[in-house]
Amino acid sequence: MLSAIPNIITSIRFLLVIPISVYIYQGNDLLALTLFIGAGLSDGLDGYLARKYNWISKFGQFLDPLADKFLIVGTLLALAFTNKLPLWFVYTMISRDGIVLVGSTLYLLLFESSAALPNRWGKHYTGWTIALFIIVLLRASFEVFPVYLEYIAMAGVLFYIILSVVSYLRKEGKEVFKQIS
Repeated sequence: MLSAIPNIITSIRFLLVIPISVYIYQGNDLLALTLFIGAGLSDGLDGYLARKYNWISKFGQFLDPLADKFLIVGTLLALAFTNKLPLWFVYTMISRDGIVLVGSTLYLLLFESSAALPNRWGKHYTGWTIALFIIVLLRASFEVFPVYLEYIAMAGVLFYIILSVVSYLRKEGKEVFKQIS
């Protein structure tokens, strides 16, 4: 029974997407920020427990990255709908995720692999995205934070979008194009 704790924590993170998005949309940015940080900490906690006590499950390996992606996309869309992030930037982020999703799906189908295809640039992209969201919510909650911090975080996200897509296209993408041509 204890082995289900990481999956329960991940499920809670998955469910937190709704109130975080609603609170952002309603303008309750401080509460959204608090829940977002709590969700982020829960990601570390469930992974730590799963590894430390060997409570790793197939369900958890599927649910954890899905919960993370829902948290990122839900927060991104809420920030877009409330004009806290420019639409061109949101479209760029969503396009990157679309490229990765289609490319990964093709790779998994063509090479009959069950391994996920994350790369180090994608992990940096995720880290910068989380930092950006925290900065945006901090600025919305406490208007004393300088806007240039947001611009720096946006530049970091854009930089890692480029690196992660180029890295994918040079490795897995090249294999996919060889296979389909």
